[in-house]
Amino acid sequence: MTKETLDLAHLTDAQFDALYTARIEPLFRDGEADRAVAIDTFKKRIIVGAPIALALGVVAYFLSKEVFVGFIVLAMGGILAFTLAYLPLQKLSDRIKNASLDAIADAIGVTYAEKAEPPGVVSRFRKLDLLPSYDRSHFEDFFHGERQGCAFDLCEAKLEDERRDKDGDRDYVTVFRGQIIRIAFPKKFNGVTVVKRDAWVFNGLRGMGELKRVGLGDSTFERAFEVYSNDQVEARYLVHPVFMERLLHLEKAYNGRRIRCGFQDGDLLIAVEGENKFEIGDMFKPLADPARARKIVSDIAEVMKLMDAVLTAEMGPLVARNLGDNQ
Repeated sequence: MTKETLDLAHLTDAQFDALYTARIEPLFRDGEADRAVAIDTFKKRIIVGAPIALALGVVAYFLSKEVFVGFIVLAMGGILAFTLAYLPLQKLSDRIKNASLDAIADAIGVTYAEKAEPPGVVSRFRKLDLLPSYDRSHFEDFFHGERQGCAFDLCEAKLEDERRDKDGDRDYVTVFRGQIIRIAFPKKFNGVTVVKRDAWVFNGLRGMGELKRVGLGDSTFERAFEVYSNDQVEARYLVHPVFMERLLHLEKAYNGRRIRCGFQDGDLLIAVEGENKFEIGDMFKPLADPARARKIVSDIAEVMKLMDAVLTAEMGPLVARNLGDNQ
């Protein structure tokens, strides 16, 4: 017997209520006692840590005779005290979040893992210049399943680049935070096509190798995006008017969050820059609140709708072209 699954992209209020009551609310209620203990631990550690941070700041001021030095030491001590105090709450937040995402993934017929090996396609994203260069990376929240008959992989990524100041001190700057998605199509592409955000006067500085700019004759689309390919004919099949319309709509829906994508082999690779998603929310408030679950479900549904928008735009033309190739 086939297990019935939910479609978050078309979830009704009644379906959400049933999902929350059966799968998520029990996790929230079970974690409430642990949250109370973690809050108590937080308060105790802050009571101890705050005076220590203040004392260190005062000592630093008297030793250096510099207000700025005292303030920096005070701030660093305060951050350390808060981090140590919040640690039990962070661990609980991670535990409840992962259990909730696992329950939601099971309800929609996909798999979820908090941690996994970095996606093998990351190097392909880099090669197609869909992701910036980086020195340090963090990947989490891995989803795998099928959407409209096409296998997909989704995860969150945070990429950081190492920078050094004039004194040689090392620091890391976030160069990408968002979701990366791979969607497997039923047929490989003949060439490679990349859709990037328009860089205005800097478009000519992009080194896209053998990929050449594709002129599509749509001024609205080309004000927002640039298309490059090593197969001009196929690129026009892939980046057709419906696809352009969908991408422009997604750009507005994501508030210009730098959506870019690439068609390579049999995969559509999508990078969406934005905030950290799928989080459980404020741990200083009671857990058993449907709004927490609604936010997580909405985050996942938003990505599913993005995939639907691309898939429905692409599958028709691809099927038509496949039929033509077989005649």
